[in-house]
Amino acid sequence: MDEAEKSWALKALDLNNCPYYTKGDSLQVQMPGVVGNQLTQCSMPIATFIPVAMDGTRAEGHIEAGYKSCSCRWSFCQMSKLSRPAVQFEEVLTAENQMSRPFLEQMPVTVARAFRERAIARSFKSGDVILQANTTSSHFHVIVKGLVRIASRGGDGRVLELSVLRKGDCFGEMSILTGAATSNQVDAAEECLTLAISREDFHKLVAEFPVLSIILYRMLSKRIKATNQKLAQLLSPGLSGDLRFFAFTDLVQTVMTARMTGTLMVEQAQRRARFGFRVGGLVHGSLGNSAGTLAIDEVLRWTTGSFRFHPDQIPAEDNLDGDTMSILLEGLRRMDESSVLEKSPDGLPAQN
Repeated sequence: MDEAEKSWALKALDLNNCPYYTKGDSLQVQMPGVVGNQLTQCSMPIATFIPVAMDGTRAEGHIEAGYKSCSCRWSFCQMSKLSRPAVQFEEVLTAENQMSRPFLEQMPVTVARAFRERAIARSFKSGDVILQANTTSSHFHVIVKGLVRIASRGGDGRVLELSVLRKGDCFGEMSILTGAATSNQVDAAEECLTLAISREDFHKLVAEFPVLSIILYRMLSKRIKATNQKLAQLLSPGLSGDLRFFAFTDLVQTVMTARMTGTLMVEQAQRRARFGFRVGGLVHGSLGNSAGTLAIDEVLRWTTGSFRFHPDQIPAEDNLDGDTMSILLEGLRRMDESSVLEKSPDGLPAQN
């Protein structure tokens, strides 16, 4: 490749006290120019990368930069040509990883800023209905704090919990995009806070920032793919499958909803966890020397592994008490609290 044609894509991986970028932001460098989706660029990562670009021997890698109290870490990879604007090349740098991030972190900083400016903060108490079933959604919500429960009412009037959404997840987009009524009810599983944007403002935002359509399309495609994987695994003999497509929380809720009795075996590498159910109620948990809620807390963090449900086989000892959904929600709450502490040594939320 001719030296003048070389260009690189950079993506922010880790940021500390950065006033200009958010995690996931992108830059393009084609000497001597820089393309980004921010009105104001920070010179530190660019200055750090210039010697790499001038040298031209590294096709990909990482750089670290800083100034006074701020620091950052960026990945870079060489591209064959420069494309504008920068938001159009995000798939160059791990689009699959991008999809696993919270909704707002998937957006370029200018889009995320516009979203926050037009959204209103809404708080809900535990048990509050945020979105009624069989109604048209008036707002698109992004969860800022707390847990939200998606539920459906069966023909016998029984409420079935389908899934639990956490900080960073979003809901209400299908009804807004299609104009159709919602099929499920959404309520607050605990005290929670959301950023809500009205239907009208949401459509204006999509028209103003077309990249938002790509993010939504990617998110919906991932959900459909995950649903198809779950259906295939549910229909397989003995309920077995892969944790990459069927999360532990979904497994527990599936067994609970179907009122199944037996033992759910979950394996990762050489570790094997056992969870006993009686008529859908979670009564036992064990993983090596960890028992009860300790086993729940560990397996909730697993994103890879395999599982198999063995009907009518229940461990002899009951070591879990209470409602299955409450046990699961408490485990998710403990995991969220511990993740905040892990990010900040002093126990306070990390500041970006």
